[in-house]
Amino acid sequence: MEKQILELLFDLKGEMKEFRSELQTFQADLRNISSDLKETQADVRNISSNLRTTQDDVKEIKETVNRIEASQTEDVIAMLKLTRQSIESEFHYTNTRMTDLDKRVFNLENRVER
Repeated sequence: MEKQILELLFDLKGEMKEFRSELQTFQADLRNISSDLKETQADVRNISSNLRTTQDDVKEIKETVNRIEASQTEDVIAMLKLTRQSIESEFHYTNTRMTDLDKRVFNLENRVER
């Protein structure tokens, strides 16, 4: 009976050593997982920070594009006004010259008829 108890104790002792070994392996694996998780969390924080920066950059780009679009409209209107003023000035000059020439032709025609 003692022999059976001793065998059971030795078996139990062997199983306890095996269990401790497996437990140590499990603890090492758990530490590795914990370390990997910390690295992953740091990476997620970096990605989140980069995403915020990218979103801010996109907002700035949109604002800049909107300003450019608004100023382009204003620039086109300003150029059209300037072109209109130039055309009106040329028209007025040409009209005045035509009127003067028309008067001269009329005066010449009157002289010839007399």
